[in-house]
Amino acid sequence: MVKPQNYQAKVAEHIELNKKYHSLRLELVEPHQLEFTAGQYISVAIGLPVQAGGGDPASAGQVRRAYSIVSNPATNHAVDLLVDIEPAGKGSTYMKNLKPGDAVEFMAPLGIFTVAAEPKLLFVATGSGIAPFKSMLFDLLADKKDTREMWLLWGLRKVEEMFWEEKWRQINKYYANFHYRLMISKPPGMWPLVSGHVVKELNDVVLNQDWGVYLCGNQEMIAEVEQMVQNKGVLTTRIHKEKYA
Repeated sequence: MVKPQNYQAKVAEHIELNKKYHSLRLELVEPHQLEFTAGQYISVAIGLPVQAGGGDPASAGQVRRAYSIVSNPATNHAVDLLVDIEPAGKGSTYMKNLKPGDAVEFMAPLGIFTVAAEPKLLFVATGSGIAPFKSMLFDLLADKKDTREMWLLWGLRKVEEMFWEEKWRQINKYYANFHYRLMISKPPGMWPLVSGHVVKELNDVVLNQDWGVYLCGNQEMIAEVEQMVQNKGVLTTRIHKEKYA
């Protein structure tokens, strides 16, 4: 994999998807291109260094936050990010307040949460855990024309938190080897579509040792799904995890 380095960028676009999730595009300034593998992340420098002076910002007390790259590797002149602003911590507040034209510094590429050579692929996400999977799946399906069987199960709490739904439905319709389910765990009354937790949909996927399972989201979901897929015959070495707080 490519060795990580520091990047200077400017905010090209900031979209409020809903009251919980924002989407940002960072256009690279220096260096001008970023080579990465789908599933990797960047480490954003939040605000100014705590200590004055030159050198590595990380060693100078710089506060950093990790964000998975949403865009696929073919887009190497910019990175798209998904931000959950609900925690209202240093990172989410900083990202929420960024405006087009603002300068951003980050280190990239980082992480080893990438797709391996398993015969079949299952992706399970909750909330903003969908971020690395969008990069992975667009890279696999649209760019690499990968024909392996793939499933995406995505859980959100409320209908008001939904976003990218139409994108996934279009991909689900266009690629015969891709299957998608969105679950709402706290639906409104008389909700006509699928509701409940993502684990509920695992019974629709006939799992065995051929599958690679990729989990990204809250720790409770990851622990529960990991146990369930192991019980269905998935090898421990083929379970890949990225935990979000």
